[in-house]
Amino acid sequence: MANDREEYWQRVRERAAELGSDGCSGVPDFYLDCCLEHDIHYRTGYRLDGTRLTREDADTQLRQCIQARSTFGRLSPMAWWRWAGVRLFGQRAWPNWTAPTTPNPPQREAP
Repeated sequence: MANDREEYWQRVRERAAELGSDGCSGVPDFYLDCCLEHDIHYRTGYRLDGTRLTREDADTQLRQCIQARSTFGRLSPMAWWRWAGVRLFGQRAWPNWTAPTTPNPPQREAP
């Protein structure tokens, strides 16, 4: 199970590098993998497994990723702060994903 998780995050890092991700745009990279995954979502409109997602889904997944890694869990101030930031200021970075695009090849989502 740990290997599947590490493989997933390695795929996130590789795909984010392909897309030219900047990590946690303008703020410290305390939760870099979560930010890289979020960048993939914003730049493609898809999860790594090839399923489409909404901006709200992407932002919620960022918050949940940080919460899962924080010692504060669901109460993580960083998770809520980052979530609020992308909800308030991320609209311009989310392209209009109404036109069909080609997703990444389907891959397993994190366990």
